[in-house]
Amino acid sequence: MPNSLMMKAILAGALLLVFGGCTDSMIITRPVQDEPSLLVGLAHYQDPGKLGLVQHNHPMEWADADLHSILARLLIQERGGIMDPFQQPQVVFSVDDIIHLTPALLETFSVARPSDWVVFALWGSSQNSQALEVTSGGMFLQDQRLHIILSNHRERVSSEREGITGIRRNPFRSLRDIKQGKLTFDPTRYMIDSRNNWMAGGYESPASELILDLKAILATDRLSTLGTLEKYTAAENSRTSSISASSTESDVGMLKEEISNLKEELSRLQRQITQQAD
Repeated sequence: MPNSLMMKAILAGALLLVFGGCTDSMIITRPVQDEPSLLVGLAHYQDPGKLGLVQHNHPMEWADADLHSILARLLIQERGGIMDPFQQPQVVFSVDDIIHLTPALLETFSVARPSDWVVFALWGSSQNSQALEVTSGGMFLQDQRLHIILSNHRERVSSEREGITGIRRNPFRSLRDIKQGKLTFDPTRYMIDSRNNWMAGGYESPASELILDLKAILATDRLSTLGTLEKYTAAENSRTSSISASSTESDVGMLKEEISNLKEELSRLQRQITQQAD
């Protein structure tokens, strides 16, 4: 009996890996807005027989301010080390990201079908390294709940095929294991659940999925977004400056140590020369 259960578990895991690894070929993405640095579109199962399995509450007409507010309050909390399990949350989208994303998402939600996911991908340069990075994922509405799936967050693009072409074909595709990061929202009272989602492309690369009570959000006065952006952006900048300052202090310390070692070595050589002269 134990062997039978073990075999079933192994078989289930193998099937999950096989089907998860085929996500790219199972999903078709149709761009609604396609630019060099921005892709927003609709994704659905390639197999017509599976379209009926997905029943989202689409299309959806949004108020610009409501969607803008939600995007501005999305946070990602990265996992740290053993002594610091969670780092300070940071905003998922910058002000520029939201300005570009909001109108494109509004248009895409208005033409989405029940069988569609609304997907997005943003490419930009890192402030620190100037490397090309991508943030991508998708959204959908179901039973007055807004599901937000984040597959990549400011993930460095290592190649044209994986980081640009592959993400354009399937924005749910993860370039690395994002389970180290957790999507959250400010304020947390609107959160229903935050969990892993494996439609990103395999058992080893789950995306982070956040489920929000959209009915409750829309029933309140529009949330102020400026405070959230300022609060977490300032915290992130402070952390970056602290890391930079710490790195500088470390570099100076290493340099002083090297100079000290060189001085000792020079003194030793001078003593040897003096002894040989005598």
